[in-house]
Order: sequence, then structure tokens, then C-alpha cells
Amino acid sequence: MLVKRSIGVAIVLFWCLMNVLLIKRQHWAAPPPITLRSTEKITDRIEESWGVFYRGDKIGYASQIIDPKPQGYRIRDQSVLRLQLLGTTQTATTQLETEVDQEWTLQNFNFDLQSNDVRFKARGQVTPGKLSLEVESAGHTTKKEIALKQRPYLLAALKPYVITQQLEPGKQHYFSTFDPATLSQQVTAVTIEGRERLRIGTQLEPVIRIRQQFKGISVVSWVDGSGRTLKEETPSGLSLIRQSPEEARRLSDSRSVPLDLIAQASIPSDVSISNPLQKHFLKLKLSGFDLSKFPLHGGRQQLNGDRLAISREEFNPIRSIAIPVQDRRLSPFLQATPFVQSDHPSIRALAQQITAGEKDARQAALRIKDWVFKEIAKEPTVSIPNALEVLRTKRGDCNEHTVLFNALARSAGIPAKTAVGIVYLDGAFYYHAWSEVWLGEWISLDSVLNQFPADVTHIKFLEGEIDQQIDILQLIGNLKIQVIEAS
Repeated sequence: MLVKRSIGVAIVLFWCLMNVLLIKRQHWAAPPPITLRSTEKITDRIEESWGVFYRGDKIGYASQIIDPKPQGYRIRDQSVLRLQLLGTTQTATTQLETEVDQEWTLQNFNFDLQSNDVRFKARGQVTPGKLSLEVESAGHTTKKEIALKQRPYLLAALKPYVITQQLEPGKQHYFSTFDPATLSQQVTAVTIEGRERLRIGTQLEPVIRIRQQFKGISVVSWVDGSGRTLKEETPSGLSLIRQSPEEARRLSDSRSVPLDLIAQASIPSDVSISNPLQKHFLKLKLSGFDLSKFPLHGGRQQLNGDRLAISREEFNPIRSIAIPVQDRRLSPFLQATPFVQSDHPSIRALAQQITAGEKDARQAALRIKDWVFKEIAKEPTVSIPNALEVLRTKRGDCNEHTVLFNALARSAGIPAKTAVGIVYLDGAFYYHAWSEVWLGEWISLDSVLNQFPADVTHIKFLEGEIDQQIDILQLIGNLKIQVIEAS
């Protein structure tokens, strides 16, 4: 079914896997600067390889090489993941090369993600007080600078650093980190839980158990005294197990993967909702997670305890506004970003072509929605969603449709942002992304399901680009929904 194949936030599920591969992000309060100093210098090359498993089935492999250099270390990470997304098999490859100083803090990095014919590259260089970034996608390079209060770590370098410290067991230690895929600063909490023996194959290995906690999720790693990871697990069933390079790279000859990640992450509904587009009101009971962690109350959604009521917007065209919108308070939703390149000549030219001089914001938004719905093929995609890449490939899932719509809308002078949550389809709720546009008030719009306003089963948990979307991870496998009323 074409529509069903278009839903599901594939990139969020992909980064759930990447959490196992040490690319994690969090948004806690900034920690005080770390003043610990390394007590042990790694002097020999470290080479590691792992099989990547999902609920016992092998879906890929990963490797890491650490080479000492005169004033620090050079680290090379690689992963290959074979993922099934709504009946299609996607292979994603990541490569990360980074140099760190003697304290394992970041000096520079090169990150590369390739999935089918989609490619994303990011480079970064730390200088005093700032991180200079270059992002390359669809042949276009975007530059950005991030202010730094202290040098960050990449997750690839954090555990080797932790192992060389005299850290107090049982106590949380906070580290400023940087994610090269989402271009965001974050904080990671690490706890040394103790020493034990772990069976790997036929061998019992002495290990240190380390817990990394973020967004309500705990990732447990078993690491030897040199910082080598023997095993890593997440509550969702994803795991990393040390294997020889030959064994790690050995994948099934079949191009299929036993478990469909998007189907596995869906939330069954206890009530069948017929004709969602005809519904004007939906009331749900939510459970299984901390509701206070998400901005569920506001706009079309009203939260009362654990009960969430969603009302379909009834937008009167007379209330629409003229474009371009000039309100400075809305400027963040009109600006170009490394992922929403609304100022690129190709995006500008297309926005002008689609809107054809239309000055009414509602009519212009509908024209852009119709174009994106018609011209962008509905295919599950593993990528870092960005507008130029979607315009080049003309395919993608909900995130790709949304990021291109937002770029075109912003270029036309319409404030637009991404909403992330779930949507109902065929007996279950699936993770999904759609847009909200400012037409004098924020109105939901779904360019992949061709809805304006979006139906009441669009339940928003958060908003923002990929660095905010990863917060949805704490819902996967935990969220439970009871339908109380649909009318």
C-alpha cells in the first residue's frame, strides 16, 4: 500500500541503531568542565570489530581502529547496517575519522553516511572557543560555527578516555559530547558500575561494566581494561558483540532482514479508527513513559493528566495572511539551516515556480504541499534528511517530504517547522513526521499523506530538526495508547 509505505520515521530508528554504535546525543544541563587527567597512555594500536544484532538476528557489523600519535590519537570507525523498513531492505554505511588530543577531546573529524544513492558528509575543526563545520550534501556545502565553552568528546573517543581515568565507581560522571551526524552538542552521563566476568563465545573475560544513560534510556557496555568493548546492549534489543573481523563481516547471503524495524516499533491500537479524516475529535490515554518530558499540551492538543485530547483545526481561509511573513518572532522558522536549505538557488527557484506569485499564505502552502505529494516518491529512506538531497533524488519517507516542504515554504516566506510523533493507520500507530505552517496561527499539514489540516490521529510529541527528533527514542518500546473516544 503506497501510503503505508510512506510512514515511519526511518531515520529515528536508524539512529536508535547508531546509539549502539556509540553515536549518541542528549540534552541535559551543561556539566562543569572536566579537569581529570589521563593516568595511562595507550601506546599500541587498538583494533576492534563487532557484529550488530537486533533481537538476536545479525543485521550488520562495525569496527574501530585507534592509533596513537605524538600528541593524541587518531580514531577510525566504520559500520554497515542492513535494515528492513516496511518491506524494503536498505543498506547504510557510516565512516568516521577523528583526531583527538592526549585527553581524548576533539580536534577534528570527517563523517560520511551513505545509503543507496543518498550521501551525507560533515567535517569539523576545533579552534579556541569554536567548532567550525562544513556540511556537504547534493553537491552543496554549508558552513556553520558552534561556540564552545570547553572542548567536546566524540562518543567514539569517550570510553577509551573513561577507562584510563580513576573515576569513582557508582557515581555519574558527565561529559560534553558532539554528534557529527546531527551537528549538535550534548551531554553524556557515564557510570562505572563494577567489575565482573563476561562470556564471549567459549571464553570468560574480566570486564568493567559501564552504563550510559540518556533520555530515559540506559546503554550497558562491557569493556576490558584497555577500553575495548566486548559487548553493548540497549533495552530495545539492539546489541554489539565482539567478533573477529572475518566473523563480524559475515552476513546472511539473503538480502532480507528477519525483522522489520518500523513494524516492530509500531504501537497497536485497542480500537479501530475508521475514516480518520472524517474525525473531528480524538481522546487517548497515554502511558509507559514520563509525560512531563514531552510538550504534549498546546494548540490542537490538550493534556489533562494522562488523557490527551486532539481537535481537528477548523481554519477559516479568511484568516490567512500575506507572504512573505515579516514578524521577527517567527524568524527561526523562516531561516535556512544545514538541513533546510531554503536559501539555496534551486530551492528558491522551485518555490517561486510553484507559488507563481501567490501572496496568500494558505494558498501558497497548499500549492507546495500538492507539488511535494505528487513529485516525491514514497519510499522508506535511511539518511540524514535534508532538502537539497530530497530535491535531487525525489524520493523519501515522511521526514524527506517534510524537510523539502519546509524548505520550499520558508523560501516562499511561510514560517514552517517539523512536528514529530505518531499517526494511525490500519490498526496501529506509527512514528511519523509532518509540518506545521504559520497562517496567522500554527496549522498542521502533512505533505506525505496529502492532508491539510492533518487528521486528529497525528499526535505530536516534539518538534524540530533531527537533533531534536532523536528524543523520540525514549518512547519506542514503551509508549502505550488506549483510545477513549474518536468522533
